[in-house]
Amino acid sequence: MNCTKCNAPLQPGATFCGSCGQTVSQGAQPQFAPPQGPPPGSPFPQGGGYPPGAYPPPPYGGYDMPVQTRTSGMAIAGFVLSFFCSLLGLIFSIMGYNEAKRSGGTVTGEGLAMAGIIISILSMLLGIIMVAGAK
Repeated sequence: MNCTKCNAPLQPGATFCGSCGQTVSQGAQPQFAPPQGPPPGSPFPQGGGYPPGAYPPPPYGGYDMPVQTRTSGMAIAGFVLSFFCSLLGLIFSIMGYNEAKRSGGTVTGEGLAMAGIIISILSMLLGIIMVAGAK
């Protein structure tokens, strides 16, 4: 049986509530107590409405599938080509960077591609300055 004022559980035959002091009427019907927080091990620490013994289904069948990552071949090619042919290095590096960004974490190599982009641009600018200075 629960208190009608604070809903605290009452001892059988109690005449008042031990929590709030409310007088208990003898004709009160016993009630089921609502869940007092989440069940142990629940993924919802602030509560989730699951009664004791009832747990939500585990995500993805109970285990997380490992994700195999790889480095973008375009990023590697762009980085290497940036030292020999700036234009091709720039193109491949941009393609590798976009591939890594759009993959959702399964393709790595963003830093390698960004380094290829920067080296290609600097190499192209250096080539333009050298050609302009030769005249």
